[in-house]
Order: sequence, then C-alpha cells, then structure tokens
Amino acid sequence: MAFLRPSAPGPAPAILLVDDEAPVLYTLATVLKREGYAIETASSAREALDKLAAKPADLVISDVNMPGESGLDLLDALRKRDPETLVIMITAFGSEAIAVDAMKRGAYDYLPKPFANDDLKITVRRALEKVSLRKENDFLRQQLHGRQGMQAIIGSSEGMQRVYDLIERVAPNDVTVLITGESGTGKELVAHAIHSLSTRKDGAFIRVNCAALPETLIESELFGFERGAFSGALARRLGKFELADRGTIFLDEIGDMSVATQTKILRILQEKEFERLGGQHVIKVDTRVLAATNRDLTKAIRDGTFREDLFYRLNVVNIQIPPLRDRLSDLPALVEHFGNRFAEKLGKPVRTYSPAFMSRLLQHHWPGNVRELQNLIERVIILDDETVLPAQTRANGRPGSGTTEVAGIDGLLGLPYKDAKENLLRTFEKRYFENLLGRARGNISKVARLAGMHRKNLYLKLKDLDLIRKDEEEEPDLPDGDSGDPLS
Repeated sequence: MAFLRPSAPGPAPAILLVDDEAPVLYTLATVLKREGYAIETASSAREALDKLAAKPADLVISDVNMPGESGLDLLDALRKRDPETLVIMITAFGSEAIAVDAMKRGAYDYLPKPFANDDLKITVRRALEKVSLRKENDFLRQQLHGRQGMQAIIGSSEGMQRVYDLIERVAPNDVTVLITGESGTGKELVAHAIHSLSTRKDGAFIRVNCAALPETLIESELFGFERGAFSGALARRLGKFELADRGTIFLDEIGDMSVATQTKILRILQEKEFERLGGQHVIKVDTRVLAATNRDLTKAIRDGTFREDLFYRLNVVNIQIPPLRDRLSDLPALVEHFGNRFAEKLGKPVRTYSPAFMSRLLQHHWPGNVRELQNLIERVIILDDETVLPAQTRANGRPGSGTTEVAGIDGLLGLPYKDAKENLLRTFEKRYFENLLGRARGNISKVARLAGMHRKNLYLKLKDLDLIRKDEEEEPDLPDGDSGDPLS
C-alpha cells in the first residue's frame, strides 16, 4: 500500500529541500535523488513558499537556522497554508528545545546534526509512507458511492454480500473487529472500508504487518521510543499507535505476534495507554483497533501461542472473508476489474478473454486467492498471452502437470539459452512457492519450515516472485548511528 521508495509507473514522490548553505543542499539532494525521489531546492523560506505555490511537494525538509525567516517561520506558514504538508526540521547539535518546539508547532519529525545518510533515508521513507496513507484515504473518500467505501472489494456472491453487510453494520460503531481469511483474500481492503465508513474517516489509517517485523523491532514500531532507549536511538520516535491517535490502526497478521507483545496490545485495548520504549510517561491514545489473521487463533490458543483474553478483546465482531475457490461466481467480475486496471496502467487495449481461458480459471484451486488472480491477469496483460495459466487446477490437484508444462517449455525454445533457463527457473520457483502457500494456507512461518528456508530469505524470495506485495513485507530499519556517510 504505502510507497517506501518510488516505483514505476507513477510519479516519484516530490521533496523540497530548504537550506541557505549550498553544500548541504547538494549533499541532501544527492542522497535522496539516489533513492529515486524528485528533488527541488530552495535557499530561503520565501523561495520555498514561492516554489510550493507553483508546485506542491509531498514532503519539505528544512534547516531551522537560516538568515531572515527561519525554518520555524516556514513551518508556521506551511501549517497555515496546508496543514497536511509534512515537514522535517534539521536542527543543530544540542538544540533539543528547538526540536521540541518544532514538533509542537506541527513538524512531522526532526534530524539533529550530525546525522547519517541512513537516518535521513529512514526518516524520509516513514514520512512518505504517511503521505501515501493519507493519499489513499483521500482517494477512498472521493470514491464513496453506491456501497460507500467498498468499491475496491469486488464480488456479488452470497459470501461477499455477508461481508458487505457486516462492514456497513460495524463501521459506524467504534468496536474492535477481527478480520479472518486466507492469505490474499482482501483482509486489508475490508479494514480500509471499515475505516472509510467510520466516524474516524478523517483520521489516519495506520497498517502494521506483525509478521514482517522482527521481534526485536516490533515494540519500538508499535509504541515508539525515547532518545537513548537503545543503541542508535538518536531521537524520540513516535510509534504506530500514536500516529493512529483519533484514527484507526490495522494490525495485520496479528496471529504471528509474540505472546510478550500480545500482553502490551491487551493493555492498550483495556486501558487505552502505554509507554514508549525507554520512557516513563504514560501516553493515552484514542485509537480504533482492527486486526486480521490467516491463522486459526483458537488452535493457537490451545497451543499456547496466542492469549485467550486478547482473542476475546479482538473478536468483538468477526468478519470472515471466503476464499476465492468458494466464490467462483465472482471470478469474471474480478478478471474484468484487474484486466481493465492493468490495461490502463500499462497503456494497453482492454482485453477480451477466450472461453477456454475463463474455463481454465474456473478449474483452478486458487491457493493464493484474489492476489494470485491479480498477479496472473497482470502477466496476461503484459505478455498478451493467455497460455500463462495457473500452476494448479481442480482437475489434477497438483502443479505443473500435462500439456501446460510442455506448452510452457515449447514457448521458451526460441529464446537464448540464458534467458530460457532464467525464465524456466522463475516459473518453477513461482509454482513451487504458490504450492507451499496453498498447503500452508498462507502461513509464512509454516512455508519457511516446509521450504527449509530462513524466514527473512523466504520473504525476499516471495517478494521477488510477486507473491507478496513489495511494500507489504519490508522490515523497517531503526537508526543505528554508524551507517552511511554523516552529514554535518
């Protein structure tokens, strides 16, 4: 969902850098351009305001100390002109009071000099993630019509009608919702719909993938940390719960969360309060919690890996999303939706699909559900080839058998050896991991065990094969203070 780095197609995130020192501007611009961002520079607050009036930016990074109007003056002006503009302030070493003042005035974050390139990249990346979330929320609000907020969820089957009905009934009521279903069924879309139809729709929607966060990082991500809380904690960082204050936090794959972290989540649900890592002050938050999992939590409770009291706190209302194989009547509408979307995205004509192709889709078991179908239709549009068929069908129950396998190899015989080998290897890898995902019902930990792979390496492989969205599973970094070339 969120972009951590720009990726084509689509415009790169626009960043305006403001500093009266040309060497600093040059260094900042060089570092961020390498990340793929569109960079503009200004040497004064006045020039920055003029440039923003002509061309808005997704993010502004400004030095505090500048002759004439300071960075704080610029911050005040931006807050009056567009309160949603995110601003990162660069402060001198030892000027914590100024940094705190900037945060009180509405700055998103600050970077105290000297800081490492990696600290800059991480701070910018997180700011742009917030921008992306806000843009997506704006888009959802603009699209509210018909079954308001649910147009991104495709399907008219009986099972999906039950899902729509539950969304409409629970959204206005500020209750905790547990969304369950296999991997790829659209649990995040349901969470977005609940948020967009709720009284919190003008607040932030913050998603946390609990499965993608290492145990050593998840608490700092959720609750934030104070400066000095651990090695590399150079400045206070707000956690996801604070960012979601007066909005909604979506805890995706909560079944993969450790019991220790579950205890702290339970406290937030009960008391609406927590402390940052390294902090002693209790922080109160007003946040609606939505959670999702593809695991059987009742079994996890029996196994001792999930707290029973947390389950009952989360499971006030349960929305179970049916797998694609149980709502095949929705498949034609989904194919049309994805086909039209990718045709527009890739600048290709809208495709008409053959009856044989549609028949083959209806035979497939769809272990990866709607996400697998989306990836397949994208490949069909890109390659203009309906022989790119699923790896497994109901007819034979196992991947890669019969004529499909032969046809796939025949199609490679005209390619150079290296290209043919790489193509065939990628096809095998994709089919192999699609099969494991189906066997494990989307449980990544189980897939890692079945494949005999380290979990982190598995994530990288699944992302490379487009079996997991690239923005979805990125493991966040924490500043370590000793990587990259320092800026001063």
